[in-house]
Amino acid sequence: MGTLSTWLNGPVPRLISNQSWVANMLDGADGTGSAPPTAEEVRQLLDRILCSRQFSNAPKKQKFLQLICEAYLDGRASELSEYSIGYEVFDRNETYDPALDSIVRVGAHEVRKKLERYYKSEGKNDEILLEIPAGSYIPIFTRLKQAPETTEPTKAAASTPPLSGHIGRVGVIAGKTRIMLLGLALVFLIIAVVILALSNRQLRRQIKEGAQQKEFAAVYEPVWEPFLEDESPTLLVLSNPPVYRFWNPADHKSLSNISINLTPAETAALEETLGRERFVLKHNPLSRVVLSYDEYTGVGEAVGLYRLTTLFKGLGKDAMLKQSRTVSAEDMKNHNVILLGSAWVNEWSGKNLIKEDFGSGASATIVNYNPLPGEEPEYDAKFDGETGKLIEDYGLITVKPNISEKNTIMVLAGTHSEGTEAAAEYLTSEDHLRRLNQRLLLLKRPSPRYFQALLKVKVDNGIPTIISIVTVHELHSDRR
Repeated sequence: MGTLSTWLNGPVPRLISNQSWVANMLDGADGTGSAPPTAEEVRQLLDRILCSRQFSNAPKKQKFLQLICEAYLDGRASELSEYSIGYEVFDRNETYDPALDSIVRVGAHEVRKKLERYYKSEGKNDEILLEIPAGSYIPIFTRLKQAPETTEPTKAAASTPPLSGHIGRVGVIAGKTRIMLLGLALVFLIIAVVILALSNRQLRRQIKEGAQQKEFAAVYEPVWEPFLEDESPTLLVLSNPPVYRFWNPADHKSLSNISINLTPAETAALEETLGRERFVLKHNPLSRVVLSYDEYTGVGEAVGLYRLTTLFKGLGKDAMLKQSRTVSAEDMKNHNVILLGSAWVNEWSGKNLIKEDFGSGASATIVNYNPLPGEEPEYDAKFDGETGKLIEDYGLITVKPNISEKNTIMVLAGTHSEGTEAAAEYLTSEDHLRRLNQRLLLLKRPSPRYFQALLKVKVDNGIPTIISIVTVHELHSDRR
């Protein structure tokens, strides 16, 4: 057992575990009949790729590529795994679980796409092709152009008559050589069968990971691709609605001077709704409120922010956060941006850079400027007749170009905060995303880059419950 264990960790199994091993044995190194790339050629190719436009500003993808290529050159390609890459490249710790965190599969998918773009542009004349097969992290190097071969002319030996005494001996030697080669081939075949049997479990896992990766790309790419492809962080913008809050003794005198006194009836209504023992009423005998424009955001926006940051963290993507009042036109120009909240609470959500089919109405509704057959011209929320609580809301997802048209803006807006929360939930849930992707494909194949999706939201005690798509419209990048 000790000898077998030592042998299994040696160089021969590592060669056999490489997917191109059989082709190399039969066709000379890489299936082209030409010499395999040398270690120096591989390193030169790696340097060119890492310095290319596709990878020069992508440090994580550079590190990913360096790791797997160095493992290949060191004969450790078979040791590459999703866990080891997550630990070495994406700074995951011992709690990392590949089944719950897809960052390596997503990273490999993005590296494959960048390699494809490299070979279509800067690398189109390269002699060596670098590939990372789906479901595997082992790189394969293939020589695309056969290196020129120098052959020496064969010297004719017709003037030298054959020696008949040697013919029999040559035949015997040739026969023994054939037997020895057949024996070696049989040994290698047995070795291959043993290794394949031992690695069958790993291969099944890699196939499963490849299928999961393809499924992930099919679900998330139609909507999220612009945000996933960009190396710079996405800017998340929270709403800053102007609201009145209770005055308290710590407020500056200037605020006290502009505070509004509540009437006894208004104070009684607050006590009945909030409860007389509520801290703010119990310690604030003077019922006054003051205007605040820089302290609050909606509950739905806050929950939506949590969903978005969780998604980005799981994908290994960075994000920035700003309040809408601090965002500038320069921010909107230089970043992919996600705006949370409608124009009523987030002023940037109301800046229409292109012609949109849906927008915020004057009565806190969603107006349909381009009704299709069966659609309403306006959608408004519904409330319980007795309690006045919100029971049905609408949410709007808008994906459109930014000022420079180089980046993308996403707006998640409801007629109320609950609708905004529902829109964020819809775009971070795989089941909901699949339904949205199906609707997008009905409009256009491949899916349109810019669109608006109107959602209907059932609300129970301030929480979105059932979310359904009302309609989806394609948007065009033509300026208004």
